[in-house]
Amino acid sequence: MKKFFASAARSALAMALAGAMVIGLAGCGSSGSSAASSTTAAPAAGTEAAAPAADGKKETINLTIGSAHSARTLDYMESLDDFFKPEVSKRVAERTNYEINWTDAYGTVVSASETVSGCRDGLVDLVAVFVAASAGEIPLHNFCYILPFACADTKMCLDVTRQLFKDYQPELVDSLETEFNQKLLSILIQPGYEIFSSSPITTAADLDGKKIGGSGRNLLWLEGTGAIPVQANMTEAYTSLQTSLIQGTIQAPYWGLKAKFQDVTGYMTNIGLGCNSGVLLTANLDKWNSLPAEVQEIITEVATELEEVQAEHAAETTAYAYEECEKAGLEITEMTEEEKAAWVNMLPNLPDTAAELGSKGVEILEHYVELLSEAGYEQPRKWEFNY
Repeated sequence: MKKFFASAARSALAMALAGAMVIGLAGCGSSGSSAASSTTAAPAAGTEAAAPAADGKKETINLTIGSAHSARTLDYMESLDDFFKPEVSKRVAERTNYEINWTDAYGTVVSASETVSGCRDGLVDLVAVFVAASAGEIPLHNFCYILPFACADTKMCLDVTRQLFKDYQPELVDSLETEFNQKLLSILIQPGYEIFSSSPITTAADLDGKKIGGSGRNLLWLEGTGAIPVQANMTEAYTSLQTSLIQGTIQAPYWGLKAKFQDVTGYMTNIGLGCNSGVLLTANLDKWNSLPAEVQEIITEVATELEEVQAEHAAETTAYAYEECEKAGLEITEMTEEEKAAWVNMLPNLPDTAAELGSKGVEILEHYVELLSEAGYEQPRKWEFNY
């Protein structure tokens, strides 16, 4: 795989952090475009490449890409902007008689819960689907949020998830086309969650009595520990930490760094709650079918590479966040395997709590755990899968 983050992305990270902003599920949007004007319509998919125009100009293909989050607020947004879009544009310009004109619809056209329906309805041509907020429409894809300590290795998580999607292609891939009018392009791995806190959390017992912020499924990871779960998104968590309404929050280190949690907490615990396949890049099927075959080929090629790029970027940004938080004065500790086991054994049998998955989803979750085991990662607890 090409390693593209060596210098350009490091500067991009610096720029992103310089403009760090507190992340909500739907932030302020941005828009932009980057190509020449269009002269004639692109031919339908599967037709031969058009001959060069008499004036030497390429035909322009307009693509709108959307997300629930604002530009550069999360690691996957950086991967879209730093790799996917420019690489698609570059290869299309080099290898075809077309050029891409991108319009960014980040945090504006579709909210977190509308990424699937918005792409289905053609509000955007491509979209980064925020899986956790789309459980009502694509519940089976939420298998990745059910279990804590599922896998902390982003590359392993990607490899296993790719295989899972192959093994359950009708449910996880084809259903997006038949039910939601969109083509799956990429599985984007998100970094693992840890805990920022106002006092040390190094043992499972340290959770007892503490109000811990989180959102959605990850609050169930606290059930039975004695912690008091509090629903709080990124914006709410910052304020709540600052005012001591909560004593900690479950968050990916890089996201917490960009939200400036290091300014309102004194501790971070490396727990290894696990990464996930929480974002899917999809394309509206009508738009996709209208694209020339050679452009489809390039987008598919780059989208596949994007999966590797994002898995690496998620790991790099996590390491970067630990370094920066330590520089900012946070005391960082790592929870021992024994304490992780103590924590996870306090929890109820979480597959039984995943009613949104249904029997097929629990079956998918079980196979995910089996694939992780085959890849060399064993869960700290033997879960029961009843379906």
